[in-house]
Amino acid sequence: MTDNAMLTNQTLQPVDVTEWLRIHGWTQTASLGDIAQRWQNDRSGVLVPMSALSPDFTLRWSEMLKRLADSFDTDPAGVLLAVAKAGSDIAEFRASGHIDDSIPLGDASTLIDSVRRSMQASANSALQPRSYYGHSLPDAARDYARNVRMGQTRPGSYIIPVISRLPILQPDDADDAVLFEDVTYQPFARSAMLKLAQGLTALHDLTHGTTAPSGSRITEAVGAGVSSELCEAVANTLEAESVTNLSVAFTWAERLPASSAPGSVNLESEAVPLLRFVGSVLKGEPVIGRQTVVGYVKRLDRGEDDEVGRITLRTLDSDKARNITIELNDADYHVAGEANTERRMVAATGILHREPGRALRFTEVDDFHLLESLPGLLPDDSGN
Repeated sequence: MTDNAMLTNQTLQPVDVTEWLRIHGWTQTASLGDIAQRWQNDRSGVLVPMSALSPDFTLRWSEMLKRLADSFDTDPAGVLLAVAKAGSDIAEFRASGHIDDSIPLGDASTLIDSVRRSMQASANSALQPRSYYGHSLPDAARDYARNVRMGQTRPGSYIIPVISRLPILQPDDADDAVLFEDVTYQPFARSAMLKLAQGLTALHDLTHGTTAPSGSRITEAVGAGVSSELCEAVANTLEAESVTNLSVAFTWAERLPASSAPGSVNLESEAVPLLRFVGSVLKGEPVIGRQTVVGYVKRLDRGEDDEVGRITLRTLDSDKARNITIELNDADYHVAGEANTERRMVAATGILHREPGRALRFTEVDDFHLLESLPGLLPDDSGN
């Protein structure tokens, strides 16, 4: 395999390399337009080719990998792996039980399909937490499940690493630059992986006790990412003849730290009856769940006699800058006015409506406040 083919297979771009170098303390010292950049640390330097259309790109890419391999005491494949992991969230699904160096083909097929459905369900929950999705699957969720990649399994238990690459977000125009200037945003790929981690953790808490969870506990778990589809995907794997345990370990991209996010979760086959019970309860529930959106107040609108004010929030939705209409009470409207004047970010929690052909709108807002930092992406109060 050529280095250029490795670039394609890993879905890496030159900017992934430069971001990785930046994380490791390297500094850009020179550039040749959009053709190449020179990067340096205190011991060595490297030329990063930036245009895959250049006739000598493959040669320069190979030279770059060799030089970086020497600098990091590894080989070119190790460099590519490190770059890919730095810009990707990884969930390792480990099935164990009656498995040695192989797994029955039918069980492997069940596991892989369950992993795909879990990723799809989590992407759905990142868009709008719901108890049951049925056939109403948003395109963004389909695209996410289609674009995540499966790494190679490793000996021992049967392990499926799922690689979710984070995009490097860029504003589409000057008006959106405020969105990205001082605040680290969660790309949709990160939101979906977080929902997977949080949903599986909540699902463990619901199903690994001695008694069935109450209806209120099940309903509350929807906001964390639990859905009927996620329950079914996990239960299907644990019902496979050779599988008695499913553990999922998460590695979060260096490019976008998530120090307070779950690290691993373990689910056991004894929980299958409760998994099926929770799934059936959720399947019979109406659309429920709340979510939080973050952005800046682009427009305020309230008439002289209006009891509520209407604002337009500029936020990210599936990695695209979009406008969301929100109606606020008097106190929250004043907060929105302050945010607009001071160009500060806000967070709103409520129900997001995605009606075809209409603008996004938020209802039942139960929390609206100025934002100091984005939760889940920055170190927690303990300094970890």
